[in-house]
Amino acid sequence: MKTKSDHTIAIIKAGISAIPYIGGSIASLIGDYVPSATQRSIEIAIKMLKEKVEKIEDRIDADAVDKDEFAELFKSAYLSIVRTHRRQKLNAAVNLLVNILLRDGDPDKLPYTELDHFVRCLEALSIGAMEALGHTVDIARQSKPQEYREQPFRFNFDQLQARMHKTDTFLLMGLVGELNTANLVHMAGAPTIATPAYANYPIQLTPLGVRFCERLLEE
Repeated sequence: MKTKSDHTIAIIKAGISAIPYIGGSIASLIGDYVPSATQRSIEIAIKMLKEKVEKIEDRIDADAVDKDEFAELFKSAYLSIVRTHRRQKLNAAVNLLVNILLRDGDPDKLPYTELDHFVRCLEALSIGAMEALGHTVDIARQSKPQEYREQPFRFNFDQLQARMHKTDTFLLMGLVGELNTANLVHMAGAPTIATPAYANYPIQLTPLGVRFCERLLEE
């Protein structure tokens, strides 16, 4: 029996097939790639979830699965899983689910409101923004290893640009803007005397950004 998604794909394929020259090839791609890629992402996520839970099974609250909070976050995380094939996002979605399964009082357990914010970040952020955040946390970790988790860390845009030198400057500032929207970093505004290519623009990494990176993005 065909599902609603099967019917939707069939309708899309029929419409695309009518496009001259390239329609048939794109329709074939949708039929062959989309379902298999989605299934592969789900299988990878399930395997990752199994491995992570097994590593910390003594810290897991099995009853958490039956709570409304878990159900809500699971639905959002599942949507992220089926929409991507990128390991970074799959890993982050799985780490989020593992975190809400931790027992109350576990030092690594994040509040539900923070996890709810993080799952929205996961849906909204591009892979490039996540990469930029990872570099930002690494800069802070090397510069202020004892303080970066608790206090905002300020640095200049050119330090990030040096690590992501292959990324267009204007695109990189756009990626920083994505992070700023979620307050994972805070853009303090333009300097009084700006240097070319945003070099001396100040950026602050927030403790929220550190937690998103270390609890969700890192393996």
